Amino acid sequence: MNGVYFGYLGIGLYESIRYGIKNSSSFSSSLYQMPAMPSIENNETYCWTASANATMASMIRYFNSGLTAANLASIDSLENFYNEKINIQTSATDFIRSQAFGRSVATAIYTWSKSDSFNPTNTGYVAPVFDGAWVPTPPAMISPPASPYVSNARPFLMANLTAVAPPFPFAYSEDTSSDFYKMEKEVYDVFQGLTTEQKNIALFWVDQGNGLGYTPDGHNMLFVSQAIEKTKVNLAIAAEAFAKSGIAERESNIACFRTKYKYNLLRPVTYIRKLIDPNWLSFIPTPPFPEYPAAHAFVTAAVVQAVTDLLGDHVSVTDHAYDFRGWTPRTYPSLFSAAEEAGISRLYGGIHYRVSISAGLNLGRDLGNMIGKIKLYDKQSNSNPNAY
Repeated sequence: MNGVYFGYLGIGLYESIRYGIKNSSSFSSSLYQMPAMPSIENNETYCWTASANATMASMIRYFNSGLTAANLASIDSLENFYNEKINIQTSATDFIRSQAFGRSVATAIYTWSKSDSFNPTNTGYVAPVFDGAWVPTPPAMISPPASPYVSNARPFLMANLTAVAPPFPFAYSEDTSSDFYKMEKEVYDVFQGLTTEQKNIALFWVDQGNGLGYTPDGHNMLFVSQAIEKTKVNLAIAAEAFAKSGIAERESNIACFRTKYKYNLLRPVTYIRKLIDPNWLSFIPTPPFPEYPAAHAFVTAAVVQAVTDLLGDHVSVTDHAYDFRGWTPRTYPSLFSAAEEAGISRLYGGIHYRVSISAGLNLGRDLGNMIGKIKLYDKQSNSNPNAY
């Protein structure tokens, strides 16, 4: 499942329980072109955990294409596991009614998603040619570049319809006294002196998927899940956190890739091999798309900042993403410090410039703040952790 769909999943989760939240409003009153969601039956009782479980199971089936029989059995098994725990406390009639409502929300969310113009392909894209433009990078030399049409996707925020980052601050230059050359030389010099800790940071945030680890979007959502578990918030807060982090995941990807393909800046490996060291390769694989701004910095910053007001920025979270590979978990004193490490990991990896990382962090923080400010209900009147 592509990471840009995490927003739909989170919104669906929130909508599946929102009638159980006192004086709450739907995301449809805040998000761009979001239709009205299903309503509950008046004067009837609902179990919101049963509704949430049914919604999530249904959306996972909807949003994942090509599921095998084994995949479907696994989803069914997980759904049934939670249903058995919920059934103990809920009447059969209320349980069935709650499931039906949850599934109706999932269907409404999926139907809405089908009118989206998201296009993950690169078919027909021709990269522009100019001094300092992106070109295919070694060793894979993949062309055309990936995800050139992501910016055409329908955003969740009207403010993000055309949002783009400011131009890159340095003009392209091959003069050794120029800011551009000095920026490139820093990437090369950092690589030459990488410490073991810097290498570990670069590897921890590679997030290349392909059976070797999480995708970048998957890693971000796992981090949010770990923060939710650490803070022990109630279902209302957890659902809102998943929704806002998912919205941030999508919006930051759209704005980031719109900017990447507006400026089409070359990667460090291209410049360094041409002017500094013809045999140089980055420590981690260079992704096949333009450099500016740094996506890991931009997207991770937006995701964690979007939930800062809900979970608290100064909560310490230990990230166990790569325990399965035998790697040491990494602990962060705050949510945003994880974004800062994700960003700097790309300098250590040799695939981004420091200025692009700083820009990504700043842009992500601003976007995350915008999403975090979406008000859905009064937190003080819904503070009972056992109310849902």
